[in-house]
Amino acid sequence: MKLENVAVSNYRTLQDVSVTFRGFYTAISGQNNAGKTTLIRAIRNTFKDNMREIVFFRRDSEVTYRDDKTQWVSGTPDISFDYVISVDRSDDPGLFLFLEKFNEQPLPGSTSHLRLLLSYQPSDDVACTAWIDGREQSSFASKEILQKLTSSNLAFMHDSADRGFTIYGSRGRHVQELMFSPDEMKQIANEQRRVQSKIKQISKGHRAELSALLGHLEDKYEVDFTIPDGAFSGTLPFSINLRDKNVDVPLNDWGSGTKNRTHIMMSILQANRIRSKDDENKITPIIIIEEPESFLHPSAQAEFGRVLMDLANELRIQTIVTTHSPYMLCQDSIASNVLLNRKLTRGRAKETEVVAVSEETWMEPFSEILGLDNAEFDPWRGVLHSSKQRVLLVEGDIDRKYLEHIHSLEFEGFVLPDGLDIVPYEGKDALKNTILLKFIIEKFKRVLVTFDLDAKPELERVMQQIGLEEGTHFVAVGVDRSGKQCIEGLIPERVLSKVHGQNTDLVMQLSAQESRDRKSAKSALKQKILAEFKSDRSIAIEDLRGFAPMFRVIGKALG
Repeated sequence: MKLENVAVSNYRTLQDVSVTFRGFYTAISGQNNAGKTTLIRAIRNTFKDNMREIVFFRRDSEVTYRDDKTQWVSGTPDISFDYVISVDRSDDPGLFLFLEKFNEQPLPGSTSHLRLLLSYQPSDDVACTAWIDGREQSSFASKEILQKLTSSNLAFMHDSADRGFTIYGSRGRHVQELMFSPDEMKQIANEQRRVQSKIKQISKGHRAELSALLGHLEDKYEVDFTIPDGAFSGTLPFSINLRDKNVDVPLNDWGSGTKNRTHIMMSILQANRIRSKDDENKITPIIIIEEPESFLHPSAQAEFGRVLMDLANELRIQTIVTTHSPYMLCQDSIASNVLLNRKLTRGRAKETEVVAVSEETWMEPFSEILGLDNAEFDPWRGVLHSSKQRVLLVEGDIDRKYLEHIHSLEFEGFVLPDGLDIVPYEGKDALKNTILLKFIIEKFKRVLVTFDLDAKPELERVMQQIGLEEGTHFVAVGVDRSGKQCIEGLIPERVLSKVHGQNTDLVMQLSAQESRDRKSAKSALKQKILAEFKSDRSIAIEDLRGFAPMFRVIGKALG
């Protein structure tokens, strides 16, 4: 099952909001109180996790008209939730066949679309209307479909900020504790040891699958399940132990970041087990995670963000996250990022609005989170959208073409590492924003920054401010001679002489009074030198000796 669209009216700050979900991973961002959690509540109102929650008080996601109607809207309009859901014949047969029964005829194709409109009235009565592939259903059928959705386990919710488990009651509070006599405790302990042994036998598959999911992380753990002491209810909850370097530690004794990631992985594990099993009644759930970056260092956020996106697409399980971290935003698909904002009316924040994110405004969610101007992101679009994990940042596209051409010659010592992405950042000034540069560096596993040698006096201190070391994280390109403090300074002299001799007008234009003329001549000469270098069939390994130090650093840093 996959949510395609949710439209909400007159619910808290969501006076009139429509959100479209594209792909299997969606990141919802925005400032505090922008409406992210309210949107999640609107989703969870219908798509619940009944298997996990034993709640003895009113759920946060339950709707009452008096408490939840948008305060500044006059009159008594209904609160409405309008969902559009795609249902897959193979992944969601339990729901697909259920809809087909009410449709009174076979559903064509492998995917059907269900629209469900819920209207909460001032009397707290709820009106429900359903459409199957655009065909409106009867009142009876609509209510049966709603009951099917609300009674199934269709949303695995993980709130990183909520440290409690709702199985114990509202917000993790224990509702009741049973007291046992010493003799009773002894009897239970004997039985628990036998059950523990049996659990280890039958849970091998579960442990192996969770280990495989955790294997996407750089930190490697082995997994073990145990019954927590004192847990003897019919539901049989589990504790999780993680072994790191042969030390077996209960999950509760690990840091908050490790606990948070592991509980999220458990949600993914359970959702994937449902999707993968051969059961005609199964419905693939969605996963909702509030602030998955909680308790994680930025570098760990970057890694975990990559893992969540990769797993969502690999397992084909819809994952919706709310986030304040740029690392959790989707960089592969602009449309997968949803940015929420609150409109200001007379200086007061009122209704939530969806900020349009398009090809032209792709940087809006990033700039909102990092607090930067949109224009500062322009040179970095190629970098942010790179799917590789080892990245060589070069000042311009010409630098990239030189390195790729030399690599194609296959000379020993002049071959780039496999799986490397060379990305231009369009000018040295892009490196001067340390906030953005640090975000870029931490996004990838390995990054090497290159810049022209003549920019080193300006940029060396910038590199050091964010902890980058020369020869490991950055390298200056060129020869320490006038006019050669750039990548062209590494080119064989005969190539330079030939181009300069054939283009004396451009060479003379380099001394023009107008800076525009000088830049134009410099750009034109760069293109001609590159073209001549690539067309020279006599290039030998000795002609590349100027590039040798650069390729050694690339191999060491990114190999």
